[in-house]
Amino acid sequence: MYKRILVAVDGSDIAQKAVKHAAEIALKFESAVTLLHVVSPLPAAIRNSVFEQKLIDEIMKDGLQTLDKAKSDIIEFNVQADTEMKVGDPSTEICMKAKDEQYDLIVIGSRGLGALSGFIMGSVSRRVVRHAPCPVLVVR
Repeated sequence: MYKRILVAVDGSDIAQKAVKHAAEIALKFESAVTLLHVVSPLPAAIRNSVFEQKLIDEIMKDGLQTLDKAKSDIIEFNVQADTEMKVGDPSTEICMKAKDEQYDLIVIGSRGLGALSGFIMGSVSRRVVRHAPCPVLVVR
């Protein structure tokens, strides 16, 4: 049923729970799993500043660590996973990847690291549920 599963990860505890749920589903359905971390673009005020490249390097380093942690969590379940990092609006990038690569299921945490901004602007998970081309499992 679910042959291709896309899991959104951001380093939060809820995202870790989502990874574990995805691993359990992948075991049952012998699914391929992709762990996706999306980095939001830098604010305009920081772009073209002397700090821009250093900040980008730190953000990318943190993103790779987030993906490595998620991958180690999923390997505990004997599930292999690919990893990918993108820069852009998280909900847009998640939905585009799911559509372009024909994923059968998206697994995402209900609240990520940006709980305050999620409250103000609407959460990523809510936008993914609204616009996803496939079923979405929101983990709480």
